[in-house]
Amino acid sequence: MFGSKVYTGIVIEGSQLKIARVKSEKGKVRLVKLDKIGLIDELKPGGYDSSEGPEGGDFEEDQDADSIFGLGELEGDGGEEELEEINLDDMDEEPVEDDDMLSLDMVEEADSGTRSNEVLLYETLTEIDPDNLRLGLNVEAGDTIFQIIRDTNFNEVKKKDLIADLEEKLESIYGTPKSSDRYDYEIRENGSLLLASTEEDPKLLELVNETRELYGGKLFIDDILPDEVSLVGLVKANYELQPDQITGIIQFGPERCRLIFMNGEEVWLVSPIINEGTKNRGFLNTIFSKILFQLDTGEVPNLDRLILANNTLGTEATDFFKKNFPDVSVENFRFESSKFDYGDQDPVSADAFTTAIGVAWAASGVDREHFPDISLLPGYVLERQKIFKLQWHGIMLLFLIFMAPVTLNYFYQQNARQIQTMESDLTRINSQIEQVTPTVNAANKLSDQLAILREELVLLDTLSRGTREWTRKLQILNNGMSENVQATWFTGMQNNQDGTSLNGYALYRNQIPDIVDIFADATLLNVSIEEIREQEVYRFSIRIKEFSDDKTQFSPPRPEDLKTILGK
Repeated sequence: MFGSKVYTGIVIEGSQLKIARVKSEKGKVRLVKLDKIGLIDELKPGGYDSSEGPEGGDFEEDQDADSIFGLGELEGDGGEEELEEINLDDMDEEPVEDDDMLSLDMVEEADSGTRSNEVLLYETLTEIDPDNLRLGLNVEAGDTIFQIIRDTNFNEVKKKDLIADLEEKLESIYGTPKSSDRYDYEIRENGSLLLASTEEDPKLLELVNETRELYGGKLFIDDILPDEVSLVGLVKANYELQPDQITGIIQFGPERCRLIFMNGEEVWLVSPIINEGTKNRGFLNTIFSKILFQLDTGEVPNLDRLILANNTLGTEATDFFKKNFPDVSVENFRFESSKFDYGDQDPVSADAFTTAIGVAWAASGVDREHFPDISLLPGYVLERQKIFKLQWHGIMLLFLIFMAPVTLNYFYQQNARQIQTMESDLTRINSQIEQVTPTVNAANKLSDQLAILREELVLLDTLSRGTREWTRKLQILNNGMSENVQATWFTGMQNNQDGTSLNGYALYRNQIPDIVDIFADATLLNVSIEEIREQEVYRFSIRIKEFSDDKTQFSPPRPEDLKTILGK
């Protein structure tokens, strides 16, 4: 099914394509198959020869090396003549490119019906898997410009400002603004920045895009990495790199090669492309002189290890560098057995496919954190593949929409009786509601009237509270005075917390105690003599605590209905 764990890495190397298929198994990568095909026509980026820039000169050599790579212009490199192709039979060990040495399932370069690279790649992909393919592609060594910027802590720079600064730098190099599809960057832990950029879309991607129109299966591109990035990722994933240990990686190619230097696990320097390859007899001497130049200028402080990638010269290359760098560890790139399984493939044969395995490994996602966080997969490819995914989701959605009526009808039939019963109950309840609606309205009206009446009764009770009490008290006083006491009158009566104060005058002193006796509990406070109209009278003051022992006469019982209405 689509989404298989088998990934295909395709890299372009000069006039040929190298293909490696790997399988991700429980966090480990297993090599499935290796292939190599020769192209019908050499691919050229952006319409110009791969060895020339847009204006005919060597593109990278025309740039300011200090600003791009931190290197001065190399000197003394052009004196050697390019000799005839190496006679592989004269070497101590036959190169692994020899068909007798490679026990690979090779694809024929072209048959009589193959007229273009697109048809050739289509036939190759169809032979690999006619239905589903997940690819990792490369940007050929030398087609990517790397810049390492160390004078700024980019961890503290806002992304918007960072993008503007990087695009300004790229415009100064290429002469035109660069879209985000043509560059990517990684901010390292120490705040420095690794920037990778290309002039054109990767030429291998253009070939795959054209072949995609012919291929009838499902083609998904997981990643596109520069050769240099895939090699750095492989080294970090398979080697223990000590801090401050300088590791040199030499990428072999038939017509050109690349030098990469790492300080610990970080890329320290990516040298300009060397336009000589394994086809040149003086190739190894040229690399040796380039390394010496880097060491002499101090751009590379020292060298502890050399790793050879895509080595098609066998032991000749390793012996050469061991002889010239006796204090440096020199070896062909080797995969860590705990992370990589060669399967049925010969490890020596795999030496020529290092970068192909690298891009397939990166596409699989295994140990992706070891690879620099750089990818040159264009946005339009991502969007195209998102649409492709949406198409699959769309098919599923259409299927679900088609099944929805059938499913709903099934459940409806299963619950039809219950639905009918509930509908009948609903009709009956609605009828009952209509019948009791007038009663409810009348009850609501009576409730409103009762509320009004209750408010009025409360007001009446508040206003009439205490009126009968004082009527009865004054009646007790009046009755007592009329029966026993004569020639006495009152000047004031005042109610307070201690009782009721009663003040007045009497013509006869012996009548004052009779006034006190009228009440159930009263106290004579004082008696004084005053003269009014030449007549002596007695002024008195009485405090009354209780008018009567029977207090019920002051608060007659209320009707029970009134108590209920008032809530008392």
